[in-house]
Amino acid sequence: MEQWKKEAQVKVEKLETQLKEWGMDLEKFRAKAGQTKEKRKAEHEREIAALRAKLNEAHKKLEELKKTGDAASGEMKKGVENAWADLKKSFESATAKFK
Repeated sequence: MEQWKKEAQVKVEKLETQLKEWGMDLEKFRAKAGQTKEKRKAEHEREIAALRAKLNEAHKKLEELKKTGDAASGEMKKGVENAWADLKKSFESATAKFK
């Protein structure tokens, strides 16, 4: 059981690190959006806002999971996994657009 706790902590730390990296990416996207023409700028800003909302939701779910620890239900873990998968897909798409 102790090994499971350590593995869970390592996974949470990796997720937190990824969230921070995506947060920095958002700032890079915002800087690039500021350099585009008005029509494209508005599109980029909407996409950045949507990414920020997803990032915040994933962070919230991760915090909930950390608080519940061992008592986390399968449903909560699934919620984190779903939010994570959606966020990852969105960032991959945005990264391709902002390159």
